[in-house]
Amino acid sequence: MKGNSLFLSMPILGSILFPPTAFACAPYSPDDVFIARLQAVQKIASTDHYHLTISNSRFIFQGFRTWIMRSKPKQWQSQFPLKNIKKNDLIIGLAYAPNQDKPQNYTVGSLALLQCQNNILSIDQPIVPFLAWNRKNNNCHDDHTTSIKLLDGFLAYDQSYYLKKLHTKYPTCQALFSAFPKS
Repeated sequence: MKGNSLFLSMPILGSILFPPTAFACAPYSPDDVFIARLQAVQKIASTDHYHLTISNSRFIFQGFRTWIMRSKPKQWQSQFPLKNIKKNDLIIGLAYAPNQDKPQNYTVGSLALLQCQNNILSIDQPIVPFLAWNRKNNNCHDDHTTSIKLLDGFLAYDQSYYLKKLHTKYPTCQALFSAFPKS
């Protein structure tokens, strides 16, 4: 009986330890961050989706285990137009495979231009809001138009941390541009 009461109290304990908002906010992880060159954007007829043609894509913060387990993207799409981004622009974004049956089809949640000048990397504001953890408010939102940068919405670290990691991988603009050449 004692074992049953513990089992029956688990949902109550779970609701105290993990309020509903904890599960409502499932933000992106560093494993979802990619860098690529945009080649083309085409609206998919009769939907609000866009097919993206991307070259030299690489998920840059994935660990070895994730790299082995995830499929390499073959199709990219978004639910937003890519205004002010041109062919061969270097982009950084958040993407995931929403359908287990088609793990090679990726959806881009948001993206931004990745800039490099005088060997200093910078990331423009995301072109669309995305679901992210806001450290200042300790809550999760997708309506933060200017407060959350593309790599700020992770639970552990903010964008400055990830920019330092990127700078370690690509210490010069030439190293970055060589890793992601224009087509």
